Parts: sequence; C-alpha cells; structure tokens
Amino acid sequence: MVVSDVSTRLAAAVRAARTAVSRGPLSAAADAPPPDDIRRPTALLDPARAVVPFQGRRQELDELHAWAESAAPISLRLVIGAAGFGKTRLAQEFGNQLADSGWTVVPVPRGREAATLRARPQGDVLFVVDNAATRLGLGAMLDAAARPARGRTRVLLLARVAGEWLRRLRWGSTLWPQLEYGDATQTALELPLAPDLSDADVLYAAIAAFAERLGVDGSVRTVLPVPTQEGATRVVDLHAAAALAVLAADGVLVLEDESGPVRGLLNVAADSWARSAREEGLELTLDEVQDVVAAACLLGADDTASARDVLRRVVPGVPWRAGVRWLLGLQDSVVELGSSAAGHDRVADVLIADRLGRSVGLVGSCTWGLSRKVALRVVRVARRLEVELAEIPGVVALASELLRRAADSCGDDPRAMRTMFLLKPRSLKDATSDDVDRGELAVAAARDAVGRAEALVDLGVSLKDSGRLAEALDTLETAIVAWRRIAAGDPDRYRTALVSAVHALGTANWDAGLAQEALALQLEAVELCRAGPARDRSWIEAELARALINLAVTQYEMGYVREYEAAVTEVIPILRTLVARDPRQWGVSLALTLSNRSVALTESRPEEAPAMAQEAVDLSRRLVLQAPERHRYQLAHALTNLGNAYAALGRDVEAIDPVVEAVAIRRDLARENPAANTWQLSYALASLGAMRSRLGDLDEAIAIEREAVLLRRRLVRENPARFRRMLAASLSNLSVTYSRAGELDEALPLEQEAVAIRRGLAEDGHPGEQYLARSLSNLGVLYSELGRAEDAVAPTEEAVALLRVLAADDPGRFEADLADALLNLGAALIDVGRSQDAVGPTAEAVRVRRDLAGRGPDVHLPGLAAALSNLVSVHLDLGLRDSAAEHAQEVVDVRRRLVDGSYAHEQDLLRALDLQARVRRSGVVDGRAVR
Repeated sequence: MVVSDVSTRLAAAVRAARTAVSRGPLSAAADAPPPDDIRRPTALLDPARAVVPFQGRRQELDELHAWAESAAPISLRLVIGAAGFGKTRLAQEFGNQLADSGWTVVPVPRGREAATLRARPQGDVLFVVDNAATRLGLGAMLDAAARPARGRTRVLLLARVAGEWLRRLRWGSTLWPQLEYGDATQTALELPLAPDLSDADVLYAAIAAFAERLGVDGSVRTVLPVPTQEGATRVVDLHAAAALAVLAADGVLVLEDESGPVRGLLNVAADSWARSAREEGLELTLDEVQDVVAAACLLGADDTASARDVLRRVVPGVPWRAGVRWLLGLQDSVVELGSSAAGHDRVADVLIADRLGRSVGLVGSCTWGLSRKVALRVVRVARRLEVELAEIPGVVALASELLRRAADSCGDDPRAMRTMFLLKPRSLKDATSDDVDRGELAVAAARDAVGRAEALVDLGVSLKDSGRLAEALDTLETAIVAWRRIAAGDPDRYRTALVSAVHALGTANWDAGLAQEALALQLEAVELCRAGPARDRSWIEAELARALINLAVTQYEMGYVREYEAAVTEVIPILRTLVARDPRQWGVSLALTLSNRSVALTESRPEEAPAMAQEAVDLSRRLVLQAPERHRYQLAHALTNLGNAYAALGRDVEAIDPVVEAVAIRRDLARENPAANTWQLSYALASLGAMRSRLGDLDEAIAIEREAVLLRRRLVRENPARFRRMLAASLSNLSVTYSRAGELDEALPLEQEAVAIRRGLAEDGHPGEQYLARSLSNLGVLYSELGRAEDAVAPTEEAVALLRVLAADDPGRFEADLADALLNLGAALIDVGRSQDAVGPTAEAVRVRRDLAGRGPDVHLPGLAAALSNLVSVHLDLGLRDSAAEHAQEVVDVRRRLVDGSYAHEQDLLRALDLQARVRRSGVVDGRAVR
C-alpha cells in the first residue's frame, strides 16, 4: 500500500495529539461515558450526531442564505465537495438555521424523490438531496418541483463531483425552461473550513468535543504540530486523528498506523466490533469481523433479511439470529448510501477498499447472485471508490471488478446500465473491454430514442478509449444522427446532448488522424453552444469549454495559430469559472490548457511562457496532493512543458529538473498502461534529450533520443497519421546531436528521413512547413560538414524560401527560424566559393537576430553571436579585415555575456576567442553555421 505525504503527516499529527492529551490533567469524569461511543468509536465521526460543534463555513452559509432568501419561486443549488469536506454537516447547519426562521426543511429519501416533492408542504420549503449523483429519480423529482406552489421552493443538492449525471438533467427534466440564469447555481467547498481556522484549531476543537463526549477531561491546550501543507487535510481525517488521541487517553489501545488516522480509527473500531461479537456468542476472528462489516457497507445491512444475507455470504454457518442481532447493532450512521456499520461514508469507503482489495474470494462471495436493487448499490459504491480513492493502488481495479460483477447480476436492465455510465467520473479515461460490453448491452436494452442515443454515445466513447477507433467512429456517427433527429423537435432541451455527441465524434476523428473532420465537428460544437439561450449559460459553459479546449489543440496542431490564440483566450476565463464551481472535475482541464498555452507561447512570446507553465505545475501538484494516482499524468505533462518553456529562453540548466521528474513519472505510467502513455513518454524523452544535447552531455543525449526514436517508430506502425510528425521531430533531434558529437555519417540518414516524412506530410495537406524548413536547413549544414558543399545549397535555399513566406505572415513566430536558415545558406555559399553571394543572406541574418536580441536578449543573443561569426568569415574571404575584426570582438562580447557555467556556453566562448585570434592573424576562417 502506498502511503501519501498527507497520510504520513496526519499519522504524525495523531501521535502528537495523543501525546498532548496524555500529558494533561486528564481524569475520568464522574459519569460513565456513553457506551455507544466506546463500543462503536466510528460513531464519533457521524455528521448526523454533530459531536463536534459546527465550525467555519461562514462564507458558505451566507451565500446559502442569500440564495434561499431571493425572490425566485423555485431555485436550485449544487454544492460540490469530496467526502470528508463537510457537505452534509453544512447542509444540516443551514437547514437548522432556516428552520429557526420559519422554513420547512425536508430531507429527500433515496427512492422517494418525486413522491417527496409531490407531497410538498405549504410555505417556504428547503429540500435537501444528499449524494445527488446517485439519485436516478432526480429528473422526475425536478419535474415535480416545476409544479406551482404556495411559497418558495429551494432544492439543495449535495454531491462529490458534477459528472454525467448532472449534464443529463438538462434533457432529463422539464424544469429548466421555467428558470432564468442564476436560478440554478453551483459552488464547491474549499478544503479549509475558514481562512482563519488552522488545522490545529480543528484538531483542538475535536479533541475537546470528543473528550467531553467520552467523559474525559479535555482541557489540555498544548501546541500541536500542523501538517506542512496547511489547509490540505480533510476535516474527517483531522477528526479521526482527534478521536484516536482521546480514545488513547481514555485507555483504549491505539496502535500506530502510518496509513493515516482513518485506518487507525478503523483498527480501534475492529477491536470493538470483535468484542461485541464475542458478547453475542459469535466465534469470529478479527479478520472475519472486518470482512463482515466491509460486506455490510458494500451490500447494505439495515434489516434482518439483508443482514442475514451478508452473514451467509461471508461467514456461513454462524448462528444467524445472534449474527443479525450483532450486525444490526453496529449500524452507527445513516450515510449517503444507507446505513453503514462503519459509520462515516469515507470510513466505509476505506474499509471496503482495504478488505475487498486484498481478497478476490471476498469480492466473489459478496457479488454472486445479487438482486437488482443490491447490484445497483454495488454500482454506486464502485463509482464512489473511483472518485474518492483512485489514488490507492488497486482501488480502480477493484471498482472495475465490482462493476463487472454487478453488471452480470443486472443482466439487460437499462436502468442499471444507465447508472453505470451516469456515475462514471468524466475525468476517467482508458476504458476497458468491460466498459464496451456494458455499452453494447445498454444500446440493446434501451427502450426509447433518447435512451438509445445516450447509450450509443457512451458506447462510442468506450470504444474510442479502448483504441477501437473504426468502430467508435461508426457508433458515434450513428449517435449523432439520432441526436440530430431528437434535437430537431426541442433544440434548447437537447442542445447539450447534441453538443456532447458532436464533441465525442470530433475527438474520435482526431485520435484517428482525421484532422480536418475533427476540426469541422469542433467548430460545429462551438457554434451550437453559442446559439443557446442565455438562461442555459450554466449548462452551455461546460460544453463550450470542452469544445474550445479540443478546438484550440486542433487549431494549434494544424498551424492555425491566430485561431488558436482566439480559442484559448476565450476558454481560460471560462475554465477559471468552472474550477471555482467544481475544482476536482475542471482543475485538470485548466492545468492542461495553461500548460498547452505555455507551449504556444514558447514560439511567439517565450518570455511569457514560464509563468503560465509554472501555474499549470502548481495546480497539478495540488491535484496530485488529493489523488496522486489519478493526476500523475497531468503533472508529468505540466513538468515537461515547464522545462520546454525554460529551454526556449536558453535556460537549459533550469529546464533539466522538471523534465527529469516528468520522465520518471512517464516511465511508471507507460509500464502500467503502454497504449495510453508511450507517446507521452517519448515526448518527455525528446525534450530531455534535446536539453542534454545543448548542454554538451552528448553520450547521454544520444541514448535518450535513440529511445525516443524507437518508441515513436513503434507508435507510427500503430497509427502513422497521428505519430509521423513526432517521429520526424525525434529523427531530426537525434541527427543534430550526432552532428554535435562529430558522428556525421550517423546524422545524415536521420535528417534525410525527417525531411522525407515532413515533405510527405506537407504534400498530404498537413501543416508544418516550418518543421520541413528546419530539417532542410539542418540537412544543408550536414552536407556542408561532410564536404558535400554543392549538395548543401539547394536544401538551404528551399528552407529560406519556405520561411520567408511564413515570416511575412507571422514574423513573431518565424523570424528566428528565418535567421537560422539565412545563416546556414550563407555558410553553404561560402563553402562553394560564392562568398560575394553569401554576404546578403548572412548580413540579413545578423540584422534579424540583432532586432530579435533587442527584444529578447536571453533567447536571441546566441543566434546573434552565431550570425556574427559567419559574417566574420564572409568578410575575411572578401578581404574586409577591419570589419571582420570589429564583428569578431562583438562575438566575444556576446559569448561572454552568455557564459553561465554550462559546458555548451563555455565551448562557444572558446570558439569565439579562437575566431578572434585567427582574424588578428588574418588566417582563413572556415564558415560554419552554429546550431
């Protein structure tokens, strides 16, 4: 089991809290502690019991009151937050305050959503729907809420993440045409309870409350160490740490558990469960007791029949009456999925993941022959584990196995099939064959046109994520035809569904290498969003963001830079708004967009790129802190682009560390899932190899870049349309490094192959003339270095011609490349004895580089020095000794400015000094392009 930094810090906090309590004047109270809390310690964390006084959340309460007191006849609010952030407790406090002011507060039971709304009492009413994401009756409930009523109606929805279930409400309920923009709002709970409330404050308050509850003198006020990442710890974990400290002070045996306080509390609870089992005459081992409770949390055990079923599955043969009496006596809490013997739902999640994750046999015994009702509960638990505990190794695999077995029990029940897809977190990728099988069952089982269209999109996306692109394209095209037909009758209601289908087909086309088709679909998705009514903005913003993100990537890759700039400029503010509503779902999208934006800036405004790339890294690290396994991919991507942003400024020394970290992460990910992560590993390796090459670590650079080439050759065999361009880049990089190492015979065929690939891409209509021009220019230099001077002129002239066109259209991006090509052309002309012809391109290269260096010296001074060096050569060949000496001195001055301790810059300075000495001796200088 991997232990996160947060868990380690919390374990230390538990030990410190335990020590603090034990040192104080703690003595047993006169009255015996309530037996329930000693026998079932996880009950201390039950939000319904409210053992710890409500803390913080003042801003959230004020916002909720403003929402409730508005004049709108009906209004909805969705509150997003991970398990243990305090959603349920906030709703309870808010409900109590509203009730005190005359409102009727109605918790909505599972399975009774629509009936509860139809039985609405008179006056102002607040309906509270906990764990809204798992409520299949939510659409019918909102239909009922649309009926006129005497008094204001407020519906408070609580959920961990806003995923497919929320998006579907737009066409799954008839309520929305009655609402104006702002009548349905969404917000996310931040992890700290309040800006001025530290983790230590929360620990102290919980220690005092638990000590009072257990009859222990809790007056100790010793300073406790706070986790180094202040405000990054869930409230439930801090409360678990406090509970362990107070239980230890009361004489309960509390063992060290470095996995965190929740597991530590589960260890204490397991002892109490085992003790109560013995008191009922049950001869169960500690492992058997924990397995029974975990099965009860998974399957539900809130009546005699369900409790008996759990016992029969896990410990057959025990006296069932005594067993049922014992198991029902453990029901500490009515949590989001029903009663749980483990108490708080996060505690139940951890127990399920721990016990079932280590025992295939227990998974099997818990999931054979399930009723459809229980199978749906298993689906909900499995999806919850994916959202909350994906960072724990093995949990995603466990969730997938639970889903597969639950699907077997459900057969072709369309309700069950829909549940499995609706609850899937939209951030999860890499669908399995099980997802495809479930999708095919859902399509076959669909009973109406809307259900079939939904199922077709789900199936198409699963096929795409599984790499079955041809089948995915056919399925998604069928889905779009179905959605177009449905949307024609009610375009506003079904707009977001159609947009999502168009978006999915566009993504599949892009993955299949069909760039033009992808672009057309992405543009259609954007226009569909823009045509929506203003009242639907909260729905449309999410779909517009997804469409703009993919559109921006496509436009950038296809060379439509101005269009890319417009799309990414539009989407970043939208993403910031969406992150404020739901950071766990949209944080990744914002981080990716910022990171990709930094890549584009390296070519146009490189000085702006590092700040944006660093913001993406910082955001990715925050995401990893909450779910390392889920967000390592994003962090590696952001780190690679941060390194490239530094490299674009010539700061290769600073660039190395983030890219080395990215390569290490990518290697792990590629081992776990080669199909999804090999290309990203090759991308990070290509970046690292280029940096090592520029720093003069040539042997290491060659090894890294050869690995990148091998990986990309394999990728091209699998998908040439998508990966040929990347292979050409790696071939060219490796060729440059071989050239620097003096291995010209190795370098030449690699650059020739890169030119052939890039010329083929251009002939096929793919953008990228700048890359072809770079390879042509490099090829000319290689011919020159190999003594094939006549062969060098043609490719360098072609490179200059291509780049003149590009630089005229977009000078900010292509002037530097044009200067390099002009420099190489001048060198080639010198080599064939055409020194007079070389003056023009070489002097032009100097002028361009001097202008660029004036605007961005860190980036362009090396290029200016190289251009000046070649100008010295031309002037010497023409006998212009004075001007040659003047330019040689400038070369030395520039190279001195660039020395930063790196090998490459030191060598450049030595070459500049040698050039100056040779000019002073009026020797012949062999002009060469400096790359």
